[in-house]
Amino acid sequence: MVGMQWRVLSELVPRSFQDVTELLLQNRSILDSQAFLHPKTPSETSLEEVGLDIQAVRQAKERLVKAIKDKQKILVFGDYDADGVCATAIMWETLHSLGANVWPFIPHREQHGYGLTVAAIEELTAHDVPQLLITVDTGIVAHEAVKILKKRRVEVIITDHHQPEKKLPPALAVVHTTQVCGSAVAWLLARELSEVQAGKALDLVALATVADLMPLKGVNRSLVSHGLTALNKTERLGLQALMAAAGLAGKKIDAGIVGYVLAPRINAMGRLAHGLDALRLLCTNSKQRALELASLVDETNADRQQLTEDLLQLARQQVFAQKKESLLIAYSADFHEGVIGLIAGKLAEWYAKPAIVMSARGQLVKGSARSVPGVNITELLRSAREYLLEVGGHPMAAGFGFESKNLDALIKHLFTYAKENIDATLLQKTLDLDCWLPAELITTKLISHLQQFAPFGQANPEPLFALADWEIQAVQRIGSQQQHLKLRLKDTKTKLVLPALLWGKGELADTIQAGQRVQAAGVLQLNQWQEQTTLQLVVRDLQPAAE
Repeated sequence: MVGMQWRVLSELVPRSFQDVTELLLQNRSILDSQAFLHPKTPSETSLEEVGLDIQAVRQAKERLVKAIKDKQKILVFGDYDADGVCATAIMWETLHSLGANVWPFIPHREQHGYGLTVAAIEELTAHDVPQLLITVDTGIVAHEAVKILKKRRVEVIITDHHQPEKKLPPALAVVHTTQVCGSAVAWLLARELSEVQAGKALDLVALATVADLMPLKGVNRSLVSHGLTALNKTERLGLQALMAAAGLAGKKIDAGIVGYVLAPRINAMGRLAHGLDALRLLCTNSKQRALELASLVDETNADRQQLTEDLLQLARQQVFAQKKESLLIAYSADFHEGVIGLIAGKLAEWYAKPAIVMSARGQLVKGSARSVPGVNITELLRSAREYLLEVGGHPMAAGFGFESKNLDALIKHLFTYAKENIDATLLQKTLDLDCWLPAELITTKLISHLQQFAPFGQANPEPLFALADWEIQAVQRIGSQQQHLKLRLKDTKTKLVLPALLWGKGELADTIQAGQRVQAAGVLQLNQWQEQTTLQLVVRDLQPAAE
């Protein structure tokens, strides 16, 4: 069996679809069901709702309006991940539509490093110095860079959503909140400049919000719910071409497709090549250019997938000996800086521990960290600030850099700090299940009923049910490399037969046999094949049926 610790969130065993609705709302701590199930339009969202400083927004708007009027050069400084690229597109398109003399800049991961760095500033100001620089999805900890820009008479507006330090950079205005993604912060400021243009950018806000793993409640749910509608109707030639290249032509785009198909492709450019080409893809008005860029992005993503898989094996070998530690650390000169975050994410998922992966090339080491719920990885890293040159991020993900001479001392500190400060109960491989679901409720109508909770994502996961006492009738390995497992399950009481899939668990065919009675944890889905629609269970865990 797969084997995880189950935590059933509701003791109620539902007897109707309404019971299911009520317990799902309770499990997600939803107090206002109407607001959740029928999210308001993003245009109705106030700045106060997301925690933005009204005065800072007003200052930023007034300075941008003046720069537009006076034809001053404005530079939009973004980031190379999906959120940063989308935020750059949103701000650049808005300012450009208003007649601004505006240029976008996406830093190169290896040439400039992460964020508003001194290296990036030196390149930007070497020839043509802007009068105004506005950051999107970055800048909240860029103290040194902002000071340098001020000395060079460049005014700075910061818009960001990452965790700030106690002191903010000395910018003209700091438009900041951690409640939404960087693109949403940029969009809210852009809306103050042009509601019409902002309305055209909701597709990018949805893409970025899902890509940056924001909790899909409240404002974020509104942005994604309405943004997905815009995304399915997008007129962006680049997104249309990217969807076609990914085999999505004619398919409905939901949050899952954004998170697992579209966002990784946009992220791949910043990881292995240059995020600027992803920005060009989002903004191009040329159909031919869109096709060329979509092909480039798709090919780069394929390279990223293969590289990640190869290096992941090396990382797993390193952390194998860290079973007694409260976090995992892997480092190598072979680790490509562009995929260390992905490797850390996989390690954290597999071992249910915070994971840190470092690319140790030359004198400067770059690191990326991913965490588990309850462990603020950015604050954990800041405990080692004496060894670091830079650190920034969110509670669940962070990036940092340091001199290689500090490697051993840093690792020792992190292992010690983690063991002393991380509660061991947070490191158990636990599966949260909504409830035990009777077989009588497992129908296609239930799936339709559950769709009112979409879009699914962080803080609003796809409903996960526990199914008691089912008999395995058939076991079959499937996939090009026989890497997946397909089961046929039959409820011992109602005799309902349900196909079940275990992705990536083909090896379990040697231990699972027909005739075994099991209890299964999984997500119920509709499978459409050759104009036929059937129910199936995507299994997250299997355990022997209770006696």
